[in-house]
Amino acid sequence: MSVAANIGHLVLARKYRPQKFGEVVEQQTAVRALANAISGDRVGSAYLFFGPRGVGKTTIARIVAKRVNCAKPLGEEPCDACESCVSILTGNSLDVMEIDAASHRGINHVRELRENVKFQPMNAKKKVYIIDEVHMLTSESFNALLKTLEEPPEHAMFILATTELNKIPETILSRCQVFNFRKVPLRVVQDHLRTLCKRENVEAADEALFWIARRGDGSVRDSLSFLEQAITYCNGPLDVERVKELIGAFPLELFERLTRALLSGDSESTELLEPVHEIFSSGGDLGRFIWEYLDFMRTLIHVQQGISDPEFLGIPGTDVKALKERFGPEDSARLTAIFDSLYSLLSRSLALRLRNSYETRMLIEIELLALRERLQRPSLSGVLRQLNHLSAAIHGGSDYSPEQEVQKQFLGTVVDPSEAPNLRSNK
Repeated sequence: MSVAANIGHLVLARKYRPQKFGEVVEQQTAVRALANAISGDRVGSAYLFFGPRGVGKTTIARIVAKRVNCAKPLGEEPCDACESCVSILTGNSLDVMEIDAASHRGINHVRELRENVKFQPMNAKKKVYIIDEVHMLTSESFNALLKTLEEPPEHAMFILATTELNKIPETILSRCQVFNFRKVPLRVVQDHLRTLCKRENVEAADEALFWIARRGDGSVRDSLSFLEQAITYCNGPLDVERVKELIGAFPLELFERLTRALLSGDSESTELLEPVHEIFSSGGDLGRFIWEYLDFMRTLIHVQQGISDPEFLGIPGTDVKALKERFGPEDSARLTAIFDSLYSLLSRSLALRLRNSYETRMLIEIELLALRERLQRPSLSGVLRQLNHLSAAIHGGSDYSPEQEVQKQFLGTVVDPSEAPNLRSNK
């Protein structure tokens, strides 16, 4: 899987960049369709790969370019040994051109491409043009490219890649076969990182790899880049706490402490304000703090509802279990109230475009104090729960429920159908 090249240290994202279809992480739909097209000699003249960064768009484009030009293909895979494959691997091919549309977006660049595409390939079967970030082209450039995509020479092939499909004109889309590349699931990235750590003889805790994969946000390339950074930072086994420190993630204990202080009626104001002061004094990003606290409350609400999938929740399984034990009996309405308040706080901080962290700190402190006061007011669900417990104690565990009584009085609900005739006869 690694590129054999005696050029000193290679970063992991380059060293373990897939060179064959079988090495690609996830993206089975695109890989299967392209491999079938190649093996069945039904390769199109124009493809468009759409998806988030670092999920394999350019990598698969290079593999396609190698395979269609390979002199000794191994089934649907390139051989990586012939002259064409080696020249593409080393970036020296004259027939496979990678163009960055962000820096070649003008109409003159596209006109030059249109002139060059007419010439036959130098040493390969096809001239392959890989245009990255194609959405950056100007409207005039798209119009100039359109004619070439409509009637390309038989020896030419175009592979366009973009992260913003909505910016591609429909006229261009209609001339391409479009493939959607998705974010790679967290557990798949974590397994991939574990495999690479074994190859690199790096000892890594599973939870540390979990946080690295979470930091990558579905991007294999970003996850590998951060793994490299973590290996350098830890200078030994990848320890969970040091990896989280490197990420800059706020510890869950901080959010747990704040949440308990908000829910507790007898908590001191310093219990709420001290964590914010600590972050401010250490130069932490208070805007990010609001967002991460909001994400923590989302996780906590899901945990209380019985959801325990670490990938869905975004925290390791050990933390899921701990949150369930500590906040399981808590009133869900109060947790939702905290979430709503944090969301409002985040919206206001963005709308106000606060100039510095002191202004953000002031907004957070006042909102937390006001939120604690609001949470001391009893919620309807909390009152009904207490009444149910009291009723069960008085009636010795009978089926009587004050909720039914409330429904009768306020909603006109008839709990027992046998009561209906009696009610009509009394009228």
